[in-house]
Amino acid sequence: MGKQSFKPNPETSTVETSSNATVNSGIEICSFDESTTAEYFALISHAMDRHRLRIFNVRSGTVMNDYSSHEKYTSLTWGYMKDTGELQASTVQAFKKKKTGNSLTRIIALGTQTGSIYLYSLSHGDIVKKLSFAHTTPIVDFVMKKDGSRGYSVAEDSYIVEWNIEEGKEIRQWKADTKNVKKLKLSHDETKLATAGHTITLWDLNTYEIIKKFTGHASPIKELSFSAQDDLLISSAIDDRYVNVWDSQSTNTNSNNLTALTLESNVIHVDFSHKEPSVLAVTEDGIVGIWENASSTNQGHIHSRRKMIRSLTKEADSKIRIVSNEATPIPIISAAFVIDNNSKSIMIARGSSIKPSFEVISFVDEETGNIVSDIELTRQPITNYLIDTASIAANNLKTTRKAYNESTVTVVGTTDYSMIQPTLEMSEPSIEQKLQELDVDSSPLKGKSENKKLVPIPSASSLQVVLVQALHAKDKALLEACLQHHKLDIVQNTVKRLPTEYLIPLLLELITKFQEKPARAPELLVWIQTVLLTHTAYLMTVPDLIGKLSNFYQALDNRLNVFPKLLALKGRLDIVQSQVDVRSYSTLNEKELEEAQIAKNVYNEMDSDDEAEAEDLLSIHDEIMESDQVSTHESLFP
Repeated sequence: MGKQSFKPNPETSTVETSSNATVNSGIEICSFDESTTAEYFALISHAMDRHRLRIFNVRSGTVMNDYSSHEKYTSLTWGYMKDTGELQASTVQAFKKKKTGNSLTRIIALGTQTGSIYLYSLSHGDIVKKLSFAHTTPIVDFVMKKDGSRGYSVAEDSYIVEWNIEEGKEIRQWKADTKNVKKLKLSHDETKLATAGHTITLWDLNTYEIIKKFTGHASPIKELSFSAQDDLLISSAIDDRYVNVWDSQSTNTNSNNLTALTLESNVIHVDFSHKEPSVLAVTEDGIVGIWENASSTNQGHIHSRRKMIRSLTKEADSKIRIVSNEATPIPIISAAFVIDNNSKSIMIARGSSIKPSFEVISFVDEETGNIVSDIELTRQPITNYLIDTASIAANNLKTTRKAYNESTVTVVGTTDYSMIQPTLEMSEPSIEQKLQELDVDSSPLKGKSENKKLVPIPSASSLQVVLVQALHAKDKALLEACLQHHKLDIVQNTVKRLPTEYLIPLLLELITKFQEKPARAPELLVWIQTVLLTHTAYLMTVPDLIGKLSNFYQALDNRLNVFPKLLALKGRLDIVQSQVDVRSYSTLNEKELEEAQIAKNVYNEMDSDDEAEAEDLLSIHDEIMESDQVSTHESLFP
């Protein structure tokens, strides 16, 4: 017992794939698989304009599957599905599987914003089945049985649907007893289903009746987990640092929490051990708390109510944190129990969505077998996601890279060589002089723009050359003239032919203009999107690209956060305006209503001053013609 620190051991089975784990904003949903060894880790992150699913082999640290779609994923669940042979490819392995009979293939169920559920197969690397037409609102959560025959889903409308996964059809649908259901959890014996919103409801899947209800969280519940014997159920809520333990046995009516497991910050993930009654919880600060026996309390004979409440809460028996050599905390993304070291170890994931790190950590002392109260691991953070500076290749590159030394340079002068003098002196004018020569006299407009120098917009054929000149010379006016082109085909052709050394300067200039004047977003986003999509391969090799684009990501998030509020405000204003119009017109008669619908003043906007002058001349001509006609009529008929 006591605090124990471990230093990195190169002989351990730790797989290092990244170590800059201070930024986890790219991960939307992540989860280890539900096996006892935690072989795979899946995460969903934001790509350019879509969601991206990446699946890692935990033991090797490599990416097994990479799938992206325009669908927005709202849930992720591990499971198995029967491979009937129709899903298999026409290969020798597929023929052998088909010959030996049906087998189970590992899948990931992805809930979508449109109310459908996609089943992604790891062996096929693609979506193999789609469950749809039962929900019309976004999917909140989905669980399935071990043999892949049945599944249960819940959407934002709080309707629970039972699925026949093999046939892809809906079996049953019923309304949850509470609103805003956020989580589903299936017991290990597959006879009970827990649904959680602000309260937890335990359903009997044989009779579809309620067994128990648990209340105790002030905010919506987002995590549930059953014990290995299904006699205990743990739950954690949003912005809550407590993990409540409930009695989930159907043989009694106890609906009070047995104990509350406490941590110093909010809990984001919980897990139950596969064999022991041990519980782990991951906090927002990236610290893992472990309780060896979650259901045990120190209640005894207590007469004071305050002491009784304290006895029902239990602090973590062990806390695991990871720091760098400079004592900077490295947050842990997720964790799960594994069977290593006699089920006294956990698998953790840390890092970012680009390349997370995985490591097996034992929370007991190897000699005494007692749980260690405080474990602090020291790891070396890597600031470069794409090139590991601590690797052998980076060290070799650093040793072979030679700095420029001016002392060994020999400067050659004009005396060393005989220079042939030119017979004719050529003095070619500069680009500025040529532009001044092409400038026409604009004396009528000189008074308005004598202090403002306008740069002509380059043609589409010379746009790439002028853009390079503007970026190389850092000419703001010339760059602004190039950005006046908004046609997609012209922008694409220009960006394709742009040298790679000018991509980052162009991108930074565009982002700066986007932040300074958000009203120009439709014009500037054409250039920004084209640069990102056309040169994605090169941009992925830029080490500090995330830091350079961080302000751009923040600006986009701020604009997107305001958009739903503006839509809601517009809808309310439309309703108010319609009510005002109805009430104002209801008190008028037919004649007043017709007069109210006729515009009192009509303003016709002219396209140019020439058209306005033409209209004035035409009106004068009409007046002259009318006066001539009147004079002629008077002369004929005095």
